[in-house]
Amino acid sequence: MAILLAACNPKPKTETFTINVDIANAEGKTVYLQKDGHVLDSAKLENWKASFNTPVCDDNEMYGLMLKGWRRPFPFFTDNVDVTLEGDAQNPNAIIVKGSETQDRLAAFTESYNELEAKLEADSTMAQADKDEILKMHCFDYVWENPTDPVAHYVMYRYKWAFGPCELRTMIDNIHHADSTLTTKNLAMAEEYVEKQERVQAGQPMIDFTQNDANGNPVTLSELAQGKLLLVDFWASWCPDCRKANPGVVAAYQKYHDQGFDILGVSFDTNKEAWLGAIEKDGLTWTHVSDLQGWGNAAGALYAIAFIPQNALIKDGMIVARNLEGEALMEEVGRQLAD
Repeated sequence: MAILLAACNPKPKTETFTINVDIANAEGKTVYLQKDGHVLDSAKLENWKASFNTPVCDDNEMYGLMLKGWRRPFPFFTDNVDVTLEGDAQNPNAIIVKGSETQDRLAAFTESYNELEAKLEADSTMAQADKDEILKMHCFDYVWENPTDPVAHYVMYRYKWAFGPCELRTMIDNIHHADSTLTTKNLAMAEEYVEKQERVQAGQPMIDFTQNDANGNPVTLSELAQGKLLLVDFWASWCPDCRKANPGVVAAYQKYHDQGFDILGVSFDTNKEAWLGAIEKDGLTWTHVSDLQGWGNAAGALYAIAFIPQNALIKDGMIVARNLEGEALMEEVGRQLAD
């Protein structure tokens, strides 16, 4: 009887919603739907269109849409209801999401950020550091005033590179004070990131790693750093700010290398030829390593690298300074060698 009843009763129906995609200039390409960094589904664009029938989740977390050639997925909220993504494959940052109230709030924040950034850039009298501080506080204020909004958690994680560990801790504590039971993926990632940041500040022991050089030979940080002052320089050939900073790094190397200063370049490249070409063009005559995984670089993850260029100055197995450039780098290297 039990078997008969089970056979007669239909299985519980899984609730779903639809993610519609309408992306110009991507005909015939495969579009990937992601969540938490994993591919959930894929579809081929026909007449610029594709759709995903997606199970309803218990949370209101972000999804990502990815096409080959994009540097990162386009992030969006769905609210577990039908949504439509419209845009152009050549400008993924301008994709519009229709149907999600949470996404509408994210779009409104992004618009306000972009407008403020444009206004500041048009002001030739203001120092760049002051402009950066205003933009940072724009993000901070949004997170502080909307602690239970998943958009605020995304903003905090998206712009984490602008904040120091103490500032991030302050925002995270405010979120938990507003709702101690609240958790989202972006909040969890921000907490993990700040823990890693605290682990690699000046005064902390270095974190050892091994990566291969261009010839496939393993290079271990602790071995290279032994008995010298070593700068671990995180950069990439495709990074304009890195290339602008390179002459200052070269100048410090040329001045102090004979006195015991060395550099280990860690590249966030994926293209080996571009990486080696930039090394030669910029005259970076020190040791270089890369796993050619771009932002997925394993050493970068250990040092919580969310933007480049960044660096860590290491002496006697300890991190003695972070993110030095130009004259500050020259002065600190000279001071450390003199001690």
